[in-house]
Amino acid sequence: MRTAGSCAPLLLSLALLFFGCGVPPSEADDPDYSYTEPVEVGDGWQTGALSSVGMDQGRFEALVRDIQDGDYSEIHSIIVARNNRLVFEKYWSGHDFGPSSPDYHGRYVTFDRRTRHNTHSATKSITSALMGIAIDKGFIQDETGSIFDYLPDSYNVWNNQGREGITIEHCLMMASGLDWNEWDTQTTSSDSDMMRFNQSQDPIAYLLSKSMRTVPGASFYYNGGTVDLLGALIVQATNQGVPAFSSAHLFGPLGITNYNWVTLQPSGLTACHGDIHMTPRDMAKFGQLFLNGGEWNGDRILSGEWVERSTQNRINPGVNWANGYGYLWWLRNLQANGMTYPSFKAIGWGGQEIFVFEDLDMVVVFTGANYVIPVPCDEIVQRYVLPSMTD
Repeated sequence: MRTAGSCAPLLLSLALLFFGCGVPPSEADDPDYSYTEPVEVGDGWQTGALSSVGMDQGRFEALVRDIQDGDYSEIHSIIVARNNRLVFEKYWSGHDFGPSSPDYHGRYVTFDRRTRHNTHSATKSITSALMGIAIDKGFIQDETGSIFDYLPDSYNVWNNQGREGITIEHCLMMASGLDWNEWDTQTTSSDSDMMRFNQSQDPIAYLLSKSMRTVPGASFYYNGGTVDLLGALIVQATNQGVPAFSSAHLFGPLGITNYNWVTLQPSGLTACHGDIHMTPRDMAKFGQLFLNGGEWNGDRILSGEWVERSTQNRINPGVNWANGYGYLWWLRNLQANGMTYPSFKAIGWGGQEIFVFEDLDMVVVFTGANYVIPVPCDEIVQRYVLPSMTD
């Protein structure tokens, strides 16, 4: 497979000409790359050198060379923060998301620190944080309450046949019990429950009309619709739309302005299950917020109790690429240096990932477009990032 790094200067020139994505030479694809410390741009991040936080820059130079040589394709960015400082930042050219393409590759883009990227299902972890904030601020009592406490119009219609047992916590754990085929069909297929949900006049009614597959809380079954349901609960409880609530209570305090939510049509429902577009630096801020127990640069945004509760192992997701699941966070143990390193992470289709290593005081962010081939993020972390530790 042809890689982003192997594309000739002609493609880069075309991208610059047609898409206006001109970037400083240090941020563009560079076959002669040598490590440089990330720059401070007034976005709230302090920066530092890898060596200042006990990491070997040689490992990262080898990583960049291997990506440029084609060992990994469609990696669009890698960000590393350690000890509250941004210490590695690199961008590559590649394909934006193209839902109508067989490999889901759209236009060719020169990515840089200002380029928003589709985070796909990594958005779910952001929705979990918003639910935590709504609980912290008293809009919602706690996650153990019934979903129908905040859906009075749906109560008389759908509060039956086992649905009355669905709680907010069950939705946060992907354990509502509702039948859903999101992992059994192509994402863009007309038979996909997620596609039908997205295109419905009343997505919440479509979701709640599904039959019960299991008793709520009994088992993990991936269901993006229940994450959008959580967004609808936030709207009902706060009398604010999800974009406004997130701006006031999460993104605004984090200093994040370059982002956008997707609105489902024709319903007008905010897509909380995926597709929020934001920059990798801002994705790293979100990871740092959780690493710091709910604080960003000394300001409390989210309670430490919610951070702890939402990143605990709650249920077995039954997949070989995760060791557990919390409240819309994946748990993952990785191996390097003869040791096991636990992490929790947000995961989005195609290689949008935010790793949080509490024991290492480290956040690692990826964006990419590996939609139809295995995502290499775990391998890269185990092969290059974790072995770079010198302290």
